[in-house]
Amino acid sequence: MEDNKKQSNQEHVKIYDKEMYISQEKLKTIVLIIAVFLIGFIAGYFSKDIISENTQYTNDSSYNVRQDS
Repeated sequence: MEDNKKQSNQEHVKIYDKEMYISQEKLKTIVLIIAVFLIGFIAGYFSKDIISENTQYTNDSSYNVRQDS
């Protein structure tokens, strides 16, 4: 009888460990996705300023001449 209880408890622990491992992997995946999104968002935010500076230099040196008549 005790052997059956021990075996049942061990199987329950194995199933519980498996569930914990799966939930940890899901959490790691979610954290990784959020981290990649945040890195991309921050990079895009700071590159916006660099891109706008480059367009200002391009517009200043363009050959578009406006003549007032």
